[in-house]
Formats: sequence, C-alpha cells, structure tokens
Amino acid sequence: MSIQPKQPTGESRPTNHDDELPAPEQVPDRQTEIPDLTGSPTQRKRALRIRLPRDPAKREELPAAIHGVLTWILSDVCGESIIESVEILIFPGPQGLEFVLHPRPFALDGRSDTESTLNDFTDEVYSRPLSVLTQAVKRRYPESVNVEVGHLDLEPVGFTDVTTTRLYSIEDGNRPIPGNTKAEPLEELFKALRENHDPFIYQVIVAGDDGSYNMSVRLATYHPKDNYVGDRGFAKLVADGKPNDLERVFGNGNLVSNHDAVLANRYWKTNYTHTIDGADSYKARYDYALANQYNPRSKVRRQADTVRRIILGKEEHRRLLNGDTSVEPLLKDEFSRYGWFSLFEPQLLPFVWTVTQRWETNPWRAVEGRSAPVFNSLEPITIETPSEFGVGEGLTDAAPDETAVANEGGPGHGSLEQYTRRVFTEGGDEIHKVDQTAESLPDERLTEVDDTINTLGIEVDSEIVAVECEDENTTKGSNTLINAERAYAADRHVVFVYNQQDVELGYSHLNKPYKRIEDNGIITYNRTDSVRSPDGRALVRAGDGNTIYRIEGQTISVRDDDGKLTRGPVTDDVGTFEWPTEPAQDDTTPANVDASETQCGYYRKTDDGTHRVETADGTVIMEYSEKQAFLADWTQIREPHVPIALSYLDFVTVAYRDEKTGQLRVYDPRPDWETSDKPESHEAGVQRFSEEFIVERDGAELTYDTLDAALTQWFDGHSQYPAPIRSVIGGHLPDDLKDAKKSGTGNAYRYFDGFDWLFKPGIDSPHQADAPADYDPDDQETEPTEETD
Repeated sequence: MSIQPKQPTGESRPTNHDDELPAPEQVPDRQTEIPDLTGSPTQRKRALRIRLPRDPAKREELPAAIHGVLTWILSDVCGESIIESVEILIFPGPQGLEFVLHPRPFALDGRSDTESTLNDFTDEVYSRPLSVLTQAVKRRYPESVNVEVGHLDLEPVGFTDVTTTRLYSIEDGNRPIPGNTKAEPLEELFKALRENHDPFIYQVIVAGDDGSYNMSVRLATYHPKDNYVGDRGFAKLVADGKPNDLERVFGNGNLVSNHDAVLANRYWKTNYTHTIDGADSYKARYDYALANQYNPRSKVRRQADTVRRIILGKEEHRRLLNGDTSVEPLLKDEFSRYGWFSLFEPQLLPFVWTVTQRWETNPWRAVEGRSAPVFNSLEPITIETPSEFGVGEGLTDAAPDETAVANEGGPGHGSLEQYTRRVFTEGGDEIHKVDQTAESLPDERLTEVDDTINTLGIEVDSEIVAVECEDENTTKGSNTLINAERAYAADRHVVFVYNQQDVELGYSHLNKPYKRIEDNGIITYNRTDSVRSPDGRALVRAGDGNTIYRIEGQTISVRDDDGKLTRGPVTDDVGTFEWPTEPAQDDTTPANVDASETQCGYYRKTDDGTHRVETADGTVIMEYSEKQAFLADWTQIREPHVPIALSYLDFVTVAYRDEKTGQLRVYDPRPDWETSDKPESHEAGVQRFSEEFIVERDGAELTYDTLDAALTQWFDGHSQYPAPIRSVIGGHLPDDLKDAKKSGTGNAYRYFDGFDWLFKPGIDSPHQADAPADYDPDDQETEPTEETD
C-alpha cells in the first residue's frame, strides 16, 4: 500500500507560464558595481541626549554626586542580556556640552514585535535596550536635567578624517582609582579644550558586567591646527607629540596613546626641526634594522606604514564615527598594547566623569566647513518634571534634509569641485571658487599659509596655488597639460584633483607630457586650437585622417597619413612654416581642382558666405557654397602641444577622492627604479633618465649644465630622495656618455659629443598655455574673484 502525500489546499501556485516575469531585454556587458558605503555618513538611531541646565543658578544646584551619574547608569545597564555595550559621546553643541548615550543591542527581544507603536524593524531592535537605558536615566538624573530620545547625525562634523587620539593599555589592570589624584582628568581635559575654543568629540564605549568592564576611549579635535598630514605631520607628531593627547591626563593609569613615539622608533627614522626664519625641516625614512632573511624589507615597510597610520590617527576617526572598537593586530603582537582594555567598576569614573563646566561660545562656528553633530529629537523623557525640548529641532523620525554644516553633499555626492572646496575648507586651507569669466582661469584658487597646504601636508613655493578638478575629458592629455602650463607660467604650484578611477591616467599625462616616443623623438598631443597663418587664416589639409607632430631635439616636423607636410624650429609658430599649398597642376582653374590634388590650404569665409581654400598668396584652390561640402573635403589642422619640460611632476601635486572612504589622498607612486637605499636610487634614477631622454645624434653637443638642470628637475618630481649632486650624476652616467664627455677651452664648457636630448627641455613655444587671466606679474597677491551664491 503506497502512501500518497497530502496535497495542500488553498495554496497559491503559478498555473500559467504567461504570468512569469519576462527575460531582460538587454544585459549590460560590464560587471555590476555595488556602491561602496565605507565612507558613508554615520548616525546613532534611538539614542538619548542629556543636557545639564543652562541657567547658572540651576547648574550650581546640581548635587555633587552628578559627577558619577554615568558610572551608576553603566552599572545599571551593562550586563543586561539585550545590551552588548553602551557608547557615550560628549561634545560641545550649540547650547553647551551635550552627552549622548547610545545602547548597542546584543539580541532581539520577543516582546518588541508585539508593540503596535513601533514603525520598523530597527525600532524593534532598539526598543528594549533603549527602554532599559531610559529607565536607568530616569532613576539616576535629577529633575533639572533635560533628556530626549532621538537620532544623532554625525555627518555635519565633516567627511574628511582628522587626527584622533586613542588610549591603549600596556598591560591589563592598574587603572586610576577615584580619589587617588587631586585633579580629575576629564575636568582638566575639557577645561583646556573649552578655554582654547576647540570643537571636539570625546567617545567612550563600555561593555561588561558584574563589576568587570572593557573600555575604548577616543578624542577627536576638529581645528585644522590639530590635524597632522603626510610625512611632515607624521615627523612633527613623533618629535613633538600632540598637545591635546589623552595620554597627558590618563597616563598615570598605565595608559598610552596611538601618538606614542615608541611606536615609530622601531620602524622609522624621523626628525623635525623648527626654524625661526623659513619653513621647518623634517625627515621620515624607513628603518630597516629589523630586516633579515626571515623578515624581508617589504614586510618591514608594510609594518612601518601600519605604524604610520596608527600614529596619524585618521582610521581612529573613521572608527569613532562608526562606533568601531577594532585595533590593528600589530599593536598587540609587536607592542603588547590593547585598545579594548579592562577595568573594574569604580575605575570607570575618571573616564565618564560628568563635567559641569559651562560653555559660553560654540567652538564649531570658528571652524569652516564643519559643525557639531545634530540631534533630531523624537520625544522628551520625563524625569520628575517634563524637560524642555531641543531648541530649533522638531519631532521627526527621519534624518533632516539639510545638515547644520554648509556643504554640498556627502563624500559620494555632488561635483568634484564642490567636494574639493569642502575638503580643503575642512582641512583649514583658504580656497575660493573662481568665477569663470575667461577660458584661461583655474577652477579654484588656494592661498597657502606658511608655505604649506594643510589639507595635504605638503610644502609649496608659491603663495597662490591653482586647483584643477579634472572630472571631464580626463582622457585628453592636452587639456590637463594646458592647465598645468597656465600655473607654471604664473610661477604657481598646481593641485590636480581626480576621481579615483581617473587618477592613474591623469598622473601619466603629467609624468609624460607627450603621446609616445618614436625614433629618437616624441609624438605630441594635439591641441583644440586651429593652426593659423600670420594674417589669421586657418590651415586645412585635404581629406581626413590625423595630423601628427614629431619633435626631435629642437626640430618639429608635421605629417599626415600620406606623409610629411612641413618642418621647422620647435620654438616657432607652425603657422609660419612653409606648408605645401600649391596645386599639383598649374593649368587648372579653381573650380576643377580636386581637393586631393593639393595637400594643404588656407581657409577663410568671405563676406558673401563662400567657404574658400587658398594658397599662401591668396590664389583660390577650392570654393564651396555650403560648409558641409567644404568639411567633406578638408580637415582643420590643430596646433601641437609642445611640452615645457620632460615631466611636469616637480611643480604639480596629484590627488584623488578615495571611493571607499571619501578622503582626499595624494597620489604619489614610487618609481620602479627607486629602492630603500638612497645611493642605489641615485644610480638607478640617473640610468633611467639617460635611457629615456638622451639619444645619439650626429653633430650634437649635449652640455653638462643642461643635463644637470634637467635631471635635477625630473628627479625631484619622481623620487622621495633629493636629486643627486653633479659629481654623483657624473659617476652614474652610462659608459658611452662618459666616453663622449668633452671639455672646451679652460675646461669651462663641458659637453657630450654626439649626444642630444630626445626633445629639448625648457622649450619656449607659442604652442604652450599662457599665464591665467587672473595673473598680474606686478601684483602676486591679488584676491581671487569669487562666485556669489
């Protein structure tokens, strides 16, 4: 007897294949790119904001035990099965110091899904943890305190990371005991920050139960002077420390910070020298003392780079915003340091002491581009008397459409120009959008202070810095080079900002300002401007195809797909060259000459609308009544882009918007010939330079002076090391160059016989960009023209 399965009744199932979803009409060839949310704005949903009374009289009436209230609350809620940990964020807000408590859920509570007032699953997750925390707050705080439930939006503090301090324990135990010291760490810390008008966020995350806890402690300060960037900032931080380092107030508790110089000394050789006159000097080099056959130099460099990131503290800021307690394994494995350290219940107090100081100013208003976190209130909490609702903020369960900070969107939104202005503003630099009243203006202008761009941590040698945002036509090398040459002509440094996917290509254009090398010469990029004769007529050539310019030494030649057209000195305007414009047959009339019978001509449009192609002396080659007919037979000849140098890297900085984090990063890849050893790098660099830019050419004389100058400029733009001196250059030249070295009368004129430049560096050509329209050589400090909102 077989048993038949019972068929379900009332079940909905497809009975008609016509009801199925259709196949896609078209599937894109590209792979699906999932949005990267790593650098997205962060928030704390379902948090509690606590404000002490602003009235000085009521502030004085607070009980003395108010200082320890957070310790009692942590004792009440930590260990509850539905709470994993509690985060405390303290910062100065528009009305004074604010305390935000955020419960971090550990498990779902079965009772939450039966509450009809909850709107979504997130509310269900937070319902019980928030309820437990709220009850503890209502029991512990006095009635004069203002408490509200809401969402904390951290986006207004800015999306560029700042140097953030984090505490580490050297070993477990031995934390400060309340009452053992006369000074309270947080009182002294907050007093110093308040008196110096510093915007900050102090974060504590606590987990544990039964009197034993683990804790993570951070401090982020947002004034640009507290932010350390690049090798310069790293060397200064190691040498001088951070004046508002948390270790200064908590160091007695067997705690150190991520800025501890001991971390750097194992992997780095650093030096920072303060000078009275001129820019400070610094050095940051890898230390390979730990390198051996089992610990190769490549691993040492990776570990050193990790140490550098730890000390600069930018990742700690990202973790602060995300509520992340992660620590690099290197700290535990190499230095026995723990960022998630243990303590007993009474030892919590110094870290969560309730500071009752009154802020008289809003320090965020003194920092451009950033503002305090915004708390979006949902409901007040009644302690004994109803608390007053937050000033200027309403009952809404959604994030606001606009944040308090003046910005044009998050890191993944808005134009590259908007992003760039906000990043440099947050970094403490003075940047202006330039009103584009002329074609030859930079996108933005930055005014440096003390020869430094703070946001990038780099030194520059011009007071005004051009900023070019390259997010359009990035494949056209000539556009980038024109922007670079404009700044060079005005003796300005220039910063190019790219989206991450474009930065490598943009860097290559600036590194090699030509299309390619061909037979001891270079093929240039073509500009968009037409070649014109001295009388203003545009040069055209018969047919279509490409116009190709080749520079060899100090000569430029022009050809098309059918062969060579003309040539002349590279310093001259190609419009003045002798172009082949005469017809192939002298006895033809203009109306019967085919365009293919002559190679080039001069084009002009007559007063009666005729499109006319002529010889140099004005003889008609062809005439057209319609422009389309003219364009079908002739192609405009575009100008060449003659490079001003072998490479543009020595006067430009290339940066990009990191897609993952939204940070602005300098793109400065090390050349493949550079090693960790300076003498080796000098030798390899001289050899590479000689191979790429020096060629054999009959009758040429390459002078030692020009070689020295060009190599120094090229080396400075590529390497982390200073360029080799003249005697070192001579020792590393290829043997055939050494053998060709000659000296003139009195040994004053030295040259290499039979050798020449691939193309001459420092060419002065009319086919290069002029200084920008806002440049006045008699007034270098002219203020930029700004767009008004």
